Amino acid sequence: MHKVPAAQGIHWVVTALRLFGRHFALLFMLGLLLVLLTQIPFLGSFIGLFLGPALLGGIVWATQQRQMTGGRSIGIGALFKAFDGSQRLPSLIALCLPAIGLFLLLIIAASGILAGSVGGDPAKLEIMQNNPALLLAALRGHLLPLLTILLLGALLNFALTFFAVPQVMLRQQGGFAAMGQSLRAVGRNWAALLLMLLGLIGLGVVASLALQIIFLGGGGLGGWWRLLALLVMLALMYSYSAVLMYVAWCDVFGDAPAAAGSAPGEVHAEM
Repeated sequence: MHKVPAAQGIHWVVTALRLFGRHFALLFMLGLLLVLLTQIPFLGSFIGLFLGPALLGGIVWATQQRQMTGGRSIGIGALFKAFDGSQRLPSLIALCLPAIGLFLLLIIAASGILAGSVGGDPAKLEIMQNNPALLLAALRGHLLPLLTILLLGALLNFALTFFAVPQVMLRQQGGFAAMGQSLRAVGRNWAALLLMLLGLIGLGVVASLALQIIFLGGGGLGGWWRLLALLVMLALMYSYSAVLMYVAWCDVFGDAPAAAGSAPGEVHAEM
């Protein structure tokens, strides 16, 4: 595990864009398939919550194969690489635990707020639960602590899983060990990751503007146009995030340390 210069965070964003563009057709199709799976009625939420890291790992694996070997024969089946009978799948499912814990914590906090607002009266609580306006009004007064829990939980989830997905997928490390490694790597490279997140915010602003332009331009085509544009944007987001995981992982967990004077956007070939 290496500590890289802070500026490397911006290099990761740029490198991931270049790598994503180089293998755009495959990576976009993988991202689109992932999004479509999460939209399946009744099963989509389960797939996104419990199998999300495994599916992202498939895109990470496909990125590595295309980058290192050309991998011309790799198709959209790469999305399910974690389901090949190896020990990757249980470990990748374990990476869902931080997100599940955050979800449960938010539910407990919201339930406590609602119960306190009605003095613990079950009848009043039931009335509030059946009235969305009253429900939102009760939660609005405690928005700051809920947002604080959400933000801190999201940052912890990021720290535990960002490097863990490629660690499990590419080195077949156990899920809990990979989360520990990821947490330590984030602690050592917080400056680079902070710059990376700032770069991603910039990309997000550009993407939001592009999405608004698309919505305005296709306003006369009906709601299906907006749905299609949203699916495309989500596919781009998922596939690019997997490429970004791979690029950052190469620098931090590659066998050769990142040289301080290395060219922007360099990805280490050695795993």
